[in-house]
Amino acid sequence: MDELRRRLLEGISAGGLVLGTLGEAVGARDAGAAAGGQDGPLEVSIVETDGPVPAGEYLRVTTALENRRTSDVRTAVELIVGEDPERIERRVLTVRAGETETVRQGFYTYPVPRDDAFPVRVETDYGTAETTVSVEGASPLPAASPDGELAVGTGTEVFFEAGAVDPGRSQRTVWWVDGDRVAGGVGGPWQHAYFGEADADYFRHEFESPGTHDVAAAVLPEDGGSYAATWTVDVGPDANGPPTVEDRTPADDTLAVGRGDRYEVSLSASDPGGGLDRVVWWLTQADVLLEVQDLAGESDTATLSTDAFCHTCTVLPWVICSDGRIAVADGWQLLEGEDPDDGVSVSIRSTNAPLPAGDTLEVIVDVANEGSSAVTQHLELVVGHDPELVDTQEITLGPGESGAATLEFETYPAATDQTFPARVIGPDDEAETQVSVYT
Repeated sequence: MDELRRRLLEGISAGGLVLGTLGEAVGARDAGAAAGGQDGPLEVSIVETDGPVPAGEYLRVTTALENRRTSDVRTAVELIVGEDPERIERRVLTVRAGETETVRQGFYTYPVPRDDAFPVRVETDYGTAETTVSVEGASPLPAASPDGELAVGTGTEVFFEAGAVDPGRSQRTVWWVDGDRVAGGVGGPWQHAYFGEADADYFRHEFESPGTHDVAAAVLPEDGGSYAATWTVDVGPDANGPPTVEDRTPADDTLAVGRGDRYEVSLSASDPGGGLDRVVWWLTQADVLLEVQDLAGESDTATLSTDAFCHTCTVLPWVICSDGRIAVADGWQLLEGEDPDDGVSVSIRSTNAPLPAGDTLEVIVDVANEGSSAVTQHLELVVGHDPELVDTQEITLGPGESGAATLEFETYPAATDQTFPARVIGPDDEAETQVSVYT
């Protein structure tokens, strides 16, 4: 498997090079057993694909299963890709007598540098269907950091950036480590905030295993096409580890602040390799990037002066070196200095989940102003394991007043049943629940 992944990353594999997720190899015995033709109870046909797609993009395969029997048929449906076949996805479903079921499956293609074509096969217990799809090679990404080759100590986290192809315009970025897709497609609120500040998508990864590792990014602009950046990371005990952070001021982990008041926090950072580059200051639950400050040399100091406030939020610094090594320092939790109990509380009363995939999720939220003055705030609905901001709503409450709000999200037409978190975030409080969609 390691050899196959290496071929994927180098772009020299004839069949499997476009796979973004590596599955179980299909043996000759399995492939032969599945090639039983179309004489069984099911007529199996691939009716649509998205090909050709830009390398790095998601490729969808739509299969029709027609039951020619007078009784129901239950079958497994497997998507198999490449001349050196790889099992990508497997589903089990029942096709009603005399009916046709449509199955949508797919995978992210790898950001190979040149055009390629490869077979896609769908296998069931009663027959197979096959077609050929193609990808269009990715162009080199104009801006990416750190440099393409780097060495870091075992257990070090590295910060990668894929620069904007068209600064100021949104893009999607998908990330791979050693041939496996690990992140991306749709970024969360922090990714959006960082892109707005730095015109770059980011990815953080901790390298725990010694050896040589490959990282790749596929950047997919709004107007089509794809761009790729690759990195080679040598990991070993003798290379530099993350920078260190010390002399935090104030030393306490909490900071009492009055609303509208200005406050300061500072830190000292050091790196024996002299690679200090910058510190990124975040306000956590508010998903706000407060400031990016330059660092330099083996040791340096950074001070943040701001009036940004969010009750119970944390001012969190990231210290980053020029070769991407990163340390996330201990931050300072903000508490309202005059009355820590003031603020707007948030609780999720109910949702309309479970619901069919593609329908609109509704989240009903109860809010209460526990303070002595009127407030106007924005609530955010964030969904998914890779958090995505999908809705906002403004609320206004008088002193001691309570009320309710409804936030919505049009769920994706997923091919399988899914359960994911839904979180409602306000400046002072947040609440989370699990919701499910079914096909």
